[in-house]
Amino acid sequence: MKAVRIHSYGGPEVLVYEEVDTPTPGSGQVLVRVAAASVNPFDVAVRENRFPTPKEPPKTIGTDGAGVVTAVADDVGDVAVGDEVFFNGLGVGSEGSYAEYALLAAVQAVPKPANLTFVEAAAMGLVFPTAYYGLVNRGQLRQGETVLVQGAGGGVGSAALQIAKALGARVIAVVGDQGAAKLVRELGADEVIDRKAQDVVAETKGLTAGHGVDLVLEVFLSENLATDIAVIRKGGRIVCVAAGAQADVALPIGAAQGVDASLLFLSLNNAGRAGVAGIMREIAKLSVEGRVKAVVGATLPLSEARHAHELLAGHHVGKIVLVP
Repeated sequence: MKAVRIHSYGGPEVLVYEEVDTPTPGSGQVLVRVAAASVNPFDVAVRENRFPTPKEPPKTIGTDGAGVVTAVADDVGDVAVGDEVFFNGLGVGSEGSYAEYALLAAVQAVPKPANLTFVEAAAMGLVFPTAYYGLVNRGQLRQGETVLVQGAGGGVGSAALQIAKALGARVIAVVGDQGAAKLVRELGADEVIDRKAQDVVAETKGLTAGHGVDLVLEVFLSENLATDIAVIRKGGRIVCVAAGAQADVALPIGAAQGVDASLLFLSLNNAGRAGVAGIMREIAKLSVEGRVKAVVGATLPLSEARHAHELLAGHHVGKIVLVP
């Protein structure tokens, strides 16, 4: 089969499209013919060794995808050949999803909603569970609360605003350009702030009668922590999904103490395979109900993975998906 692998760490140039052996399911595993795999910042972190993984190069990268089950181990009883599934969690201790076939644990194979194409399902595979885990499991979002989503035009951000709306929250979306502003309005954001043209703190205070928001979903913590503390109400929570451009950030302790701020971190891996699959089933239900949808910006052949990573590094809207 064809796969995209790395033999060393580095930039997009280390991605190699090559022939490898098609794997065979072992105990508790299933083999999926991959119909689509999305491109994520996490894949870049693995490629650059900023997220060290147990499996060293050479290895296939890619964490999520969707496809059809073609083989199952003898001890697997709840997944069958022919099942259409979507999945997440590959490429850490295993080979990844940038391939024509992917081997995964049976528990990771979640039934694909019939209303989604394989490309749409793949586009939801990592970002929607991450956003749900951040809002619900870590942030303890409650109906009627106000959520501010930083980077709302990105993959996790656009997923988060949809999930928050579906769960009964008011959503203030912060974006960096008018293209993203148009997108988040279409996705249901109640209010939109352009961080390049407006003062995020002043606008948020104005939109909340001076009280601030209950929860911030943050994807650029190193750039936005001071702002986040300034926009939350007393007892507000900040959920950090990603660090942003820097690995470290200065914490304004006095300001944080002044509002009884809670700063929460997360790694979706901590939910475990079964936990992530359970979250994906909840996402599937919301999709079937028409309350969330995938945002696909570009679809490329698997052989153009290098170009996909180059696109990811630049300005883009929506998920980039690879198709074998």
